[in-house]
Amino acid sequence: MVILLITLLSVPILSLTIDYSNDVINSISTKNELSKITDSIDFCYYSGKGSKKVVLLDFNQDFSVRFTNNGQKGIAYADLELSDNNHKEISSEYDYIGLNTNIQFSKGFNKILVEWDEDTGLIRLSKLN
Repeated sequence: MVILLITLLSVPILSLTIDYSNDVINSISTKNELSKITDSIDFCYYSGKGSKKVVLLDFNQDFSVRFTNNGQKGIAYADLELSDNNHKEISSEYDYIGLNTNIQFSKGFNKILVEWDEDTGLIRLSKLN
């Protein structure tokens, strides 16, 4: 009887702990992958017109990333869905302020090209297959 009672109490607590741990891991992973993108934007920005960089990313879920700026810095925002169906916004800053776009990423591996186009003078992001 005592073993049954302990089991009934510990399983829900263990389940909540696992969900919380997965949310933390997904948040950290998403922040790291988002930083890869923003670091690549900064790389192209500081390298000058004509620079390019291909970035391989690995995400744990589907979501979109919104690129905008606050007038002084560029900011990339990712909306992460947590295990309790709430959402957490993950952000990462970069120095180039001319990027205003959204990119949809799918779960798993994604490859993007970050390039400073010589013709337009703008940094662009595009998904590669």
